[in-house]
Amino acid sequence: HTAQAMLASGLTIGNSGNVSARVPDADRLLLAITPHGCYYDTLTPEDIVVVDEEGEPVAGEGIPSAELMLHVAIYQARPDVGAVIHAHPPMSGAVAVVGRPIPPILEDQIVFLGGQIEVAPHAMTGSLELVPVALEALGERNACLLANHGALGVGRDAREALCACQYLEKLSQTFLFASWTGHVNVLPPEVVEVETAFFRSRR
Repeated sequence: HTAQAMLASGLTIGNSGNVSARVPDADRLLLAITPHGCYYDTLTPEDIVVVDEEGEPVAGEGIPSAELMLHVAIYQARPDVGAVIHAHPPMSGAVAVVGRPIPPILEDQIVFLGGQIEVAPHAMTGSLELVPVALEALGERNACLLANHGALGVGRDAREALCACQYLEKLSQTFLFASWTGHVNVLPPEVVEVETAFFRSRR
């Protein structure tokens, strides 16, 4: 459902991107993840693959997404995260190509995403080199950008992760439009401090 919602929301096209969710109540890290090369409009629950933190299959017959180890690393680093979405939206993609962080410019950016949006340096899709730079860019926030690649959104569940990607896309559009005017006004530091504290209190 979430992968199809990502497609319907314009956050990706075709079969690009990937979605995963932490399997709850397991005695080890297990995650359900979209399979490699599967088109989302025909995706069924039976296509979803369940693997452990080593990438070993637990359920399902498909090949896990090429970004599997990035998802695993996020779950290991962020116990608060229950779902991860890697999307390829147009506006977020444009900012990822520009390669500049998005400073704190909108209140919902702070409240729902956690602050300034960082851009991870470029690394090949599915490579182990992508994992540490993406983790650093994500930090304690709910979203980041991957240079010349796309976007990452995380949340306590799949709906929250999807909303993070949607907030990031709206934010990216606002940032680009404001940049074209030649001036971007950032929020006052005291507002950022208060709203960052609120974001952290919700985790």
